Amino acid sequence: MQYVYNLLAVILIGLSIGAIMGQHNNAARFSGLVAIVLAVLAFFISPGWAPLAVGTAVFLVGQGMQRDHRGARV
Repeated sequence: MQYVYNLLAVILIGLSIGAIMGQHNNAARFSGLVAIVLAVLAFFISPGWAPLAVGTAVFLVGQGMQRDHRGARV
């Protein structure tokens, strides 16, 4: 089961790095960095599901903070 957690941690790290590179929002960038730290922590902890779950939640909240007003109607 640890291999599954490690694979999910690596996926979260990759997604977070990709999201950080394309962010212009500081809050979303910070949440991506927190997600990377928690995913690395999950990679090295034996039952790594707890930091992985928290890291995923932080990443998703940070992505939800993005606001794109280009397509919004006024």
